Amino acid sequence: MTFLRDSDMRARAQRRAKREGVSINEALRGASQEHQSRYDIFLSQTIRDAEIVLGVYDYLTDKGFVVFCDWIDEPDVSRNEVTPANAAFIRETMEQCDTLLFLDTESADQSLWMCWELGWFDGRCGSVGILPVLKGDQRFYRGREFLGLYPYIEESSDGELKVVRPVVPSPEGLMIFEAPNSRSFESWSKNTQDYMRPRAYSSWRERT
Repeated sequence: MTFLRDSDMRARAQRRAKREGVSINEALRGASQEHQSRYDIFLSQTIRDAEIVLGVYDYLTDKGFVVFCDWIDEPDVSRNEVTPANAAFIRETMEQCDTLLFLDTESADQSLWMCWELGWFDGRCGSVGILPVLKGDQRFYRGREFLGLYPYIEESSDGELKVVRPVVPSPEGLMIFEAPNSRSFESWSKNTQDYMRPRAYSSWRERT
């Protein structure tokens, strides 16, 4: 399985913008679709990643997913300030989404909204996944801080999205691989019994 690459997503965005004869931001606004009553994915992202966001949105919709991205679906709603009205809008929209994918890039930790969106969706809906976009020759992904509590998304050899349960250390320092350690995105999004998060373990001695 492979991760999405920064260069691939940027190239995809540039091709789309060039094909449409517009800028990246204009292409984002032009991708607006009719508001849906239900979405497969709420794409949590930052405005600092406009080019990557367009590429990822194009990638996910090409795979047939119905994706909510606020710049695209509600381009006139300002996200520059945290206000009760903005928060209410985001909550209402997330209620209409089956999953949340946190677009993890170098800019993600600067976002006012992304961590709040992830926390709210975790408590209310549950199906949270991390969608890393790796740069350069980076081969491995490890979720920083609390992002390591959630499964991450990779692409399988046949081009399908896979949800991977992260490997975690036991209290004794042993690496724990849990089964199943991956499943298809479609089955994960519909299975409310297993969100593919690492489970909490007591120490080995306490369990034996």
